[in-house]
Amino acid sequence: MKQEQDILDKIGKDSGFRVPEGYFADFTKKMTESLPEKTFKKEPKPTKWMRIRPWVYMAAMFGGIWCMMQIFADMKDAVSHNLGYNPEIADAMNDEKFVDDYMMLGEISYYDLLDEMYNEGVDASIFDIDSIN
Repeated sequence: MKQEQDILDKIGKDSGFRVPEGYFADFTKKMTESLPEKTFKKEPKPTKWMRIRPWVYMAAMFGGIWCMMQIFADMKDAVSHNLGYNPEIADAMNDEKFVDDYMMLGEISYYDLLDEMYNEGVDASIFDIDSIN
């Protein structure tokens, strides 16, 4: 510990950097002379479009929101229609040819149909067998 103290006494607290005499006395004057002159741009006068642009954008935004609400309201009305009361489907179901074609889409034979009805407990005697063939 004693040796370290001796080293500090030898070196001293001098950093070794020196500033010339009177350097900071006229530092600001030299600095302002060496800087280039700064030019300021003139503020442009706002045009009519620059003044009304935010209002136009806001009106367009509200118009878009209104259009979206109209589209979603139309979609809600289209979905809420009950298919049980649809007149087109009722007319189609009254047409025997359409119903026959629709029923034959699954290619169920008459035998399979009668067998299914028998398994469900429907009595086959209520049908006129001769009219089926």
